[in-house]
Amino acid sequence: MTHFKYLRRNFVRATLIALCAFAADAETLDIDGRSVAVRMEGNGPPVIFVHGALSDLRAWDAVIDPLARSMPDHLLITYTQRHFGAGEGPLGKPGDFTRETHVADLIRLAETVEGETPATVVTWSYGGEIGLHAIRRRPDLFRAAIHYEPILFPLLKEIPGGERARMEKVRTMFAPAAAIARKGDLEGAAMRFMEGAFAIEAGTASDAPAPWPKIWRDNSRTIPAYGSMVPLSVECADLADITIPTLVIQGSNTHVDTAMMSDQVTACLANATTIRIGGAGHGIPMRNPQRMAEIVAGFLSVLD
Repeated sequence: MTHFKYLRRNFVRATLIALCAFAADAETLDIDGRSVAVRMEGNGPPVIFVHGALSDLRAWDAVIDPLARSMPDHLLITYTQRHFGAGEGPLGKPGDFTRETHVADLIRLAETVEGETPATVVTWSYGGEIGLHAIRRRPDLFRAAIHYEPILFPLLKEIPGGERARMEKVRTMFAPAAAIARKGDLEGAAMRFMEGAFAIEAGTASDAPAPWPKIWRDNSRTIPAYGSMVPLSVECADLADITIPTLVIQGSNTHVDTAMMSDQVTACLANATTIRIGGAGHGIPMRNPQRMAEIVAGFLSVLD
C-alpha cells in the first residue's frame, strides 16, 4: 500500500510505535506493547478519525468508504482507541484505561503519520474530548479539526443550567444502563446506553442496522472501565489556546447538555464555527454517514 512508504518516512519520530501488516484494509499499531487496530486509505495529508465510547474504528467505515473514493489524495486513518474493540471476556478496570492514555495514543499516532502537513482530526462524542486535549498539548501536530458533538462534561459547570442538563442525562441515560450492568448484563447495558445516546426507542438497539449492534456488543466489555474514568479538567479559557480552523457539527434534535457542550466549544475556541443539521441527533455518522462524508470532504477542500 502506498501509505506504508508515507509512514516509514516518519517512523523515526515515534520509536515506541511499530507498524505491521494486519489485513487487506487494516493494520495494527503497537503502542507501548499493545496492538491497536487501524485502517488507512489513500496517501497525502493525514486525516485521523477518533471514535466515541463503546465503539471502535468500525464506527467510521461508512464515512471512510465514500471519502476514500472521492479524496484518494488524503491519508484517511481510523483506529481503535486502546482497550476498545472486540475482545475476550469482561475487561475489568485496567489502570491504563484512562483519558490520559487515549490522548497520549492519539498524539503518538499523529507523530507517526505527520509528513509535510500536520494532521486534521475528525472526532465524534467522547472522541472530541480526546481530540481537543491532544490538540491543546501538541498544537504543532494538528492543522485543523472537525468535531461532531464533542462531549466535555466539565464545561457544563460554566454554563447556566449545565449541571441540571447533565443530571437529566444521568437520570435518563446513564442510570438505566448502570442498573443493567450491576446485574452482570454488560451487553444489555451497552444497548440501553446507546438507545439513550442516539434516542432509539428502549429495547430496539438490537434492530439497528448492521454493524452497529455488533459494535456495541463487542465494546460492552469496556463499560466497567469507561464508567470509572475521571474526566480531564478543562475550562473555556483552556480551549481559547486552540487556534486551528475548527468545525463543530451539531444535530438540531440532540440532547440539551450535548448542544450546550457543542455551543460552548465553539464559543471558547479561537477559530471555530458551528453547523447544525436539521432533524439530526447524536448519530449522524451512524444514521447518515454519506452526509458526514460530504461535510468532511467540503471542509478538507476549503482547507487545502
